[in-house]
Amino acid sequence: MAVEKMKKLTIITFKDVREVVLKEFQKAGNIHFKELELSSLPTEYLFLSKAVPIGETKLTEHKTVVENTIKALNPYVPKKKLTDKRLQITYEECCSYLDNTELEELHKAVRSILDRKDSLSQEYAKRKTENTQLEPYAFLEFPVSELKKLSKFYAVLLSVRGDNQEELEELEKEFPEAYLEKLGRIKQEVVYLFVNSAEQSNEVRDYLNQHAITILDLVYEKKPVELIQSNQERMNIIQEEIELCKEELQKFGADYDKVLIEKDAITTCLSRDAVVNNFLNSNAIVYMEGWIPEENLEELKEILETVITGKYYINVEEVDSEDLEVPVKLKNKGLFAAFESITEMFSLPRYNELDPTGILAVFYLVFFGMMVGDAGYGILLTAACFCILKFVDMDEKRRKSIQLFFYLGIAVIFGGILYGSMFGLTFFAPIPVKGGGHKAILDTQSDIVIMLVLSMAIGVIHIFSGLVMKALNCYKQKDYAGIICDSVLWILTLSSGILLLLRGAGIMNFGTAKIYGMFFGACIVGLAATQGRSSKSIGGKIGGGLYGVYGLSSYIGDIVSYTRIVALGLSGAYIAYSFNLLSGLIPGTIGRILFGTVVAVFGQSLNFGLSLLGAYVHSCRLQYVEFFGKFYNGGGKAYRPFKIENKNITIKK
Repeated sequence: MAVEKMKKLTIITFKDVREVVLKEFQKAGNIHFKELELSSLPTEYLFLSKAVPIGETKLTEHKTVVENTIKALNPYVPKKKLTDKRLQITYEECCSYLDNTELEELHKAVRSILDRKDSLSQEYAKRKTENTQLEPYAFLEFPVSELKKLSKFYAVLLSVRGDNQEELEELEKEFPEAYLEKLGRIKQEVVYLFVNSAEQSNEVRDYLNQHAITILDLVYEKKPVELIQSNQERMNIIQEEIELCKEELQKFGADYDKVLIEKDAITTCLSRDAVVNNFLNSNAIVYMEGWIPEENLEELKEILETVITGKYYINVEEVDSEDLEVPVKLKNKGLFAAFESITEMFSLPRYNELDPTGILAVFYLVFFGMMVGDAGYGILLTAACFCILKFVDMDEKRRKSIQLFFYLGIAVIFGGILYGSMFGLTFFAPIPVKGGGHKAILDTQSDIVIMLVLSMAIGVIHIFSGLVMKALNCYKQKDYAGIICDSVLWILTLSSGILLLLRGAGIMNFGTAKIYGMFFGACIVGLAATQGRSSKSIGGKIGGGLYGVYGLSSYIGDIVSYTRIVALGLSGAYIAYSFNLLSGLIPGTIGRILFGTVVAVFGQSLNFGLSLLGAYVHSCRLQYVEFFGKFYNGGGKAYRPFKIENKNITIKK
């Protein structure tokens, strides 16, 4: 439940050793570099200049080539199993893949195959399109181009709508010596061969244009059937050649992992080039600033002394806790580390704030466990996460996410024990009841009121925890007035108000309503006098104080909001029970076994998914609104150290 303590660094070294130093910094992976601007430095540093941003380089072109190779080989590489381990190599071995002659030849070969395959695919598509256009004219038994070779005759193909026979009769009357023959039909159009004297060609064209009769402008050198057959034969050959290309690509699949390593090596090198843009330079030196966790400071000094002995200057300063530029790294271990993603999803704390992850984790487990509240679901979730953690190789971020749900699964098991529920069936009922029998610790049918009260009681504790966190934050920020006015006074106000309600309702006999009322009234006056203290004007102080007192009403809504814990728990329990009931209502032993099982499995699976989703969302909501709203500012800058960028391999330390 802490934020990693940071140190601010200033490092100056010679330009000729920059690359060596950056490689070592990248291997260590613990410096968060600051993007420097000249305006932020004293005047004695004006001889420095901003590094020219690195644009398109051979490295980025190399990356494009590698990505194209990966895309080409990926369909022909066996899918990796989830249990397969990632290759572990050293940093130096990874970088050696940048200048690998064998891989260069591989990329050229793959590019050549792809070019040939693309060319064949384009030819195949072209011939297929041509066949699609030729098929309607398959009835033509002569090469159409021969018509244009007739010197004494004007011969054309005409397309006429099938119901437009009158136009043809008029055409025959207009040119009685012409030859007209029906050749075939294309959908609604009928194709005719029209032959007339070449001397009347102009008159024929004018007549056809005036009467909207279409002349088919076809230039086939062979019969359409012959062209179709020729194209099809060539298409068959193309398909065989494409298959050969695929087989050649498949042979290169054995080197696929090497290409992935090469991509990681390029990405790592590119990130090293990119970080240079954060520095300032002269002709001879490089000026860097950044932050490093205090626990890694000695390691950094050892690296500098080992790699560039005497060729550097380093200055280490305490960071300004009020500086919003200071990066924030959460420092949690074990169970609490798994819940850091929940905090980060909302916002990181500022450097001068407390990390709320520890308190958040405890209440999140309680909320999630009670919202799902089924031991069967908890066992499934825990077992699934355990198997993934045991057998699947993942990066640290994914592993933490699975660990989160592993712990939540355990919480759900305890929630199921509390409700005595396993897949909607009662399995644990230790409490005896009058008249015989037993019930669960919290029965979802008879103890609804108790469950509602319990959920609101948990809510009160959660809200009070937030107010305690407010006091601790104020102490850390040396806002001692805030401890009293924004934390202690609110705790006393809420406590006295709750005690007054309990005493007035006769639920509690300790003390008197008058005493609690007087104390509550005094607290209200205290709130009115202090909540507007930040305002400079008298009117602002009065208005702020009254508005602060009005804010007391929001606490009522906050406390009632915690009844969602019970609402989700009950809804999940009743849905599970309903599907179990439906599966049991199917008549017949065989029908109940066959269809009843399907209904039960489907219903439980659906309820399992909905319960987990609902619990995840609403548990976050209670943390972000009801809890964080009492003390948390957030807005911290994430700690992003300069490190090795790898997705496909694991770098050995």
